[in-house]
Amino acid sequence: MKHLKTFENYNEPKDITEDIAEDLLPKLQQLRDEKGSLTIDDFDNYMKERGADSHTIDLVISNLVSMGFDFDSELEQETDDIEFEIKNI
Repeated sequence: MKHLKTFENYNEPKDITEDIAEDLLPKLQQLRDEKGSLTIDDFDNYMKERGADSHTIDLVISNLVSMGFDFDSELEQETDDIEFEIKNI
């Protein structure tokens, strides 16, 4: 019996990006309320300003989405209508 591991030893250590996501969730909800929207690009810029690398940002985004946070979609820029013609060859 002395060689049995405790339950905690079987669990993998918690990923730091989960802690970051948990910490940022209320702040991001507040930012969204202030700005009216929060896109992935906004979050990317927010994290890069604080020195995060792209891999960490992707993992935090994944954790935020898993926690139920939905990023707003990018607003499409208005462009002139492009006219084109299909020719049968």
